[in-house]
Formats: sequence, structure tokens, C-alpha cells
Amino acid sequence: MLDALKRLAFVMVVVACDRAPPAATSDVPVALTSASVAPAKKCLPVVAAGCGCVYSCGAGTETAPGKWTVVHPFWAPHALDAKVAPWCVGGDCTDAFHAQIICDAICSPKPADHTCHFEGDRCVSGQKP
Repeated sequence: MLDALKRLAFVMVVVACDRAPPAATSDVPVALTSASVAPAKKCLPVVAAGCGCVYSCGAGTETAPGKWTVVHPFWAPHALDAKVAPWCVGGDCTDAFHAQIICDAICSPKPADHTCHFEGDRCVSGQKP
């Protein structure tokens, strides 16, 4: 009887080990990692709200929710820290990079460029010079 049980246990192990793992199906959710998602990019005018100064278009990359690093020729090779918010002057509003720029009310506020956009990887204005 003991030999019969040993043989039965051996057969059960062999059969269990011989089975192929279940095939993956499309119903199984796939986890996305942060490395698979490209960071957000925007091309917007740059403003220094504390000064009232408005600058041309700059290219920004979101580094954390609500936080942007902006590249602009005026401050090159340094990048600016900014947030995206509306810039309104006399009822003329557009989203802009509100950059952290040290200043003291040195500019008269004016409307910002509504035509900033990407052409390939370049951030440009659509306004005619």
C-alpha cells in the first residue's frame, strides 16, 4: 500500500509539473510606468507678473504637477522655474509661463503673445515682426 501511494504521489507531481503556465490574455491589465510617459511640453509667452514684464515665447517642460522648467533665449543658458496661469491685461487673456524672475514693477503690463506654438521642436511666435 505504501508503494502504491508513493507511485501515485510521483505521478501527481510529474503531471502537475508538466503543465504549461496559463497564456496571457488581453484582459490582463498592463501597468504603465512613469518612464513610458513623455513629460508634458508647452510653448507659451513668458511673464514676470511681479514686474509686469512680458517676454516672447518660451519652451517649457513639466517637471512635477504644476511646475515647469522654461528655456528662453533671453536667459540662456539658464532655465527658469515657472507655473502656467492666465495672463490678462485689459481683458486680453492668454495662458503664460509665470516665471520666478526677480524684479520690481519695471514694465508696463501689456498683452502676451497668443500665437506661441511649436514648429518641430522649436517654440516660435506666429506674429509677424
